[in-house]
Amino acid sequence: MSRVFLSHSSANNAEAIAIRDWMLQNGWNDTFLDLDPERGLKAGERWQDALKRAAERCEMVVFLVSPVWAASKWCLAEFLQAKSLNKRIFALIVEPTPFADLPVELTAEWQVVDLTAGSRDFSATVTLPPGDRTATVSFASFGLHRLRIGLMQAGIDAKHFAWPPAHDQKRPPYRGLKPLEEEDAGIFFGREAPVITALDQLRGLREAAPPRLFVVLGASGAGKSSFLRAGLLPRLRRDDRSFWVLPIIRPERAAISGETGLLRSLEGAFQAAKVPVSRADLRVAIEAGAEILRPFLQTLAAHVAVPTIDSTVRGQPPTLVLAIDQGEELFIAEGQEEAERLLQLLRELSADDTPALVVLFTIRSDNYERLQLARSLEGLRQVTLSLPPMPKGSYTEVIEGPARRLEGSARPLKIEAALVQDLLADIEAGGAKDALPLLAFTLERLYSEFHAGGDLNLEHYKRLGGVTGSIEAAVERAFKSADMDPQIPKDRQSRLMLLRRGLIPWIAGIDHETGAPRRRVARMSEIPDASRPLIKHLVEQRLLATDFETGSGASTIEPAHEALLRQWSLLGGWLKEDAGFLSVIDGIQRAARDWDDHCRSASWLTHTAGRLEAAERLSDRADLMALLATRDKDYLIDCRKAEAAASIRTKRARILSNTLLIAMIIGLVGWINQASLKEQVHYLVTVRPYIVANIEQHVLTEKAERALKPGESFRECAKDCPEMIVVPAGSFLMGSPETEQGRGNNESPQQKITFALPLAVSKFPLMFVDWDACHALGECPKISDSDIDRSSSPAINVTWHEAKRYVGWLSRMTGKPYRLLTEAEGEYAARAGTTTAYSWGDEIGTTNANCSGCGSKWDGRQASPVGSFKPNAFGLFDMNGNVDQWVEDCYYDSLDGVPADGSARTKPDCTRRVHRGGSWGSKPIYLRSASRVRNDPFFRSYSIGFRVARTLLPPSP
Repeated sequence: MSRVFLSHSSANNAEAIAIRDWMLQNGWNDTFLDLDPERGLKAGERWQDALKRAAERCEMVVFLVSPVWAASKWCLAEFLQAKSLNKRIFALIVEPTPFADLPVELTAEWQVVDLTAGSRDFSATVTLPPGDRTATVSFASFGLHRLRIGLMQAGIDAKHFAWPPAHDQKRPPYRGLKPLEEEDAGIFFGREAPVITALDQLRGLREAAPPRLFVVLGASGAGKSSFLRAGLLPRLRRDDRSFWVLPIIRPERAAISGETGLLRSLEGAFQAAKVPVSRADLRVAIEAGAEILRPFLQTLAAHVAVPTIDSTVRGQPPTLVLAIDQGEELFIAEGQEEAERLLQLLRELSADDTPALVVLFTIRSDNYERLQLARSLEGLRQVTLSLPPMPKGSYTEVIEGPARRLEGSARPLKIEAALVQDLLADIEAGGAKDALPLLAFTLERLYSEFHAGGDLNLEHYKRLGGVTGSIEAAVERAFKSADMDPQIPKDRQSRLMLLRRGLIPWIAGIDHETGAPRRRVARMSEIPDASRPLIKHLVEQRLLATDFETGSGASTIEPAHEALLRQWSLLGGWLKEDAGFLSVIDGIQRAARDWDDHCRSASWLTHTAGRLEAAERLSDRADLMALLATRDKDYLIDCRKAEAAASIRTKRARILSNTLLIAMIIGLVGWINQASLKEQVHYLVTVRPYIVANIEQHVLTEKAERALKPGESFRECAKDCPEMIVVPAGSFLMGSPETEQGRGNNESPQQKITFALPLAVSKFPLMFVDWDACHALGECPKISDSDIDRSSSPAINVTWHEAKRYVGWLSRMTGKPYRLLTEAEGEYAARAGTTTAYSWGDEIGTTNANCSGCGSKWDGRQASPVGSFKPNAFGLFDMNGNVDQWVEDCYYDSLDGVPADGSARTKPDCTRRVHRGGSWGSKPIYLRSASRVRNDPFFRSYSIGFRVARTLLPPSP
């Protein structure tokens, strides 16, 4: 892979060869020059294609500027191509050239080094192709010095990073299962291509409109943390004119207040920038929300702006980069409250350029869907980079590269070729996703055990147990060293019991969603006292990693890598055995949090019957019960009380029902089964009288229905059912134009939709009073109202399936085809004949709707009473804002394929349904008529409701 691409005019061949030679002499030995017989164009190659491929693969492009270059359209095209590919660009003036003749895109943004200014005290004689003549060129050595510094700062190759670090000269070159850190950038090998891709993507993202979310995906064991910490971020730091990197956040169990949470990250950032801000002030700002925290970040960005070249004036503030490593920890039950607050903060902070912010996540591929569907990030485009398993050919560099960095030092290291071959063979034979961490662990063990002799060889490797046996061998070494510890029992079974109780669930658990093993971070004080001595022997073998919390000084402990949970067969077996209990704990913690968030309402006691019995069986495991907080235990107590009360009610109801059943069986037909009889009794005693009293006389006749005119309203009940508005037939353009501010990629391509017949749409989103009528008849479940007025508010906290249940009930009651709106109908009804972003115009304005930033008194707090804002031209209220509204359709990533008649798009295996309109908690851009959002059909929220529709008969001729 060519790292540096030299672009030049053919008139400057001599200067190009001289610069190429100078770069080779100074360590840039992977430079592409079209004239180079080895690295340049080969005989028979199509020169334009070859140049294009080389430019795409390189890290940096160096342009040799001269009057001929400035006048050449081909040279300009090459510059524009490099710029479009987001490459780092250097311009060298090799012949005096008027500054005004250079492209403004070059002079306004990139470093220009004049090699002709001042004394030209560097000379070189070069041979020109085909080798029959020579030429001498001269440059200013001061300019070459500036070029060298710039290239070193921009270089991403590991050799351009100092190693070992000055503060840790004895740092081991192999880090084992621990991720490489920033100071290890000089020994980060094997991932050059993904680093180049990520840097190019981030530079492109910086130029794009906010928000800017970048996600590095990879399987456990792919090396995501090392890629972020030692690969990507140290190289971003070198581009400090464009980026400024804050300390990394690792969520653990406290994404904001934890030792590696947001608060510590911000505190470290201000300290690094030498801006005096107290931790207390930052804590208050975080708690107050994005609008209070934003000025702090503006101050930080302005302070770290780099002065312009040869000037003391500060340039434009760089884009701040906030990295979150191991993003899957945002979704563990114990840390949900702070994780949700963090994601909401990031959403709001990244919404605009005050200051510009890139949020960078690493997350396991099997957890990415959670990040995609996180409510706080709903609707935000996420740029992703997939980090696949390391190519087999790169493992040689992982083995030999760090040893090369010790050449010429006080501790040189030679690696035997036979050892390299055996390591590679064992890695290839294993072929598992844990190949990289197992190799890293094995190399670290080899180095720590045998490096004193100055070499690592095949015999050392065999004594260690090889790659596949390295973890099991380390466990056995820990047990052997424990023989000398009087605190640890001698028999193996007792040791295994202590080890199991010390590992599970404190530092090894199960991911509730995926069923995969998951490492945890615990305080050492949480580990049972009797297990701690044995646990410390595993630390000595580097299977577990310890650290200290800066504030409290408390010691923490965690597995050195998740590969340990899979490759250590004994621990894997224990986790499988305890998976059921761990899943129960996770369920209790999540349910207890929701129950507590809703004022401990009895309607949120979801552990009943078998779930409650499974939870109560935890009492046999005191070690696992210790994971439950007081809130969790209070929740289980209330669940047991509710279950006992329900049992009593059930027994009474059963007695009454049986008595009634016997009487009716005797009085009616004996062959009717119990279920059918109950259904008939319910219909005769409850439903039929309700229809007669409340619905029957109000249902439209065929004549009345055909006579309806657009804009007229009707209600097919006496009370407590939706008032319907007739929406006219017509056509519209579904989706948003590319010029619409805030549009999403899923709003295109625009499609013409035509409705041949009028449609009845409910005047308001379905109200609680309508829902409660269904619930009173036993047809709809009870739903929580978040303490808002049920008499005037839209029904919220409803899943898609529950919305379908309601429209099915209403159809049965009236005999009319009530249903949910299709997605096309929803946008047509919201636009009401307009083509602007909102039904009232292209700006959100003030008091037009209820959203986060709409100017109403309900903004960001709760749903407003229906009818609080003006209706649209069709007479429909709250089509934009107040509550999101479920529609019938499955979610597709684009509008390509929407039926021209506006019918719903669906499929049997649909797992994501669409909701439209935006809510009281949404930013204004999500209230646009074209905005599309999707969610799991079982998802419920205080910001989601629905609206009903009714197909009408054709009008009378």
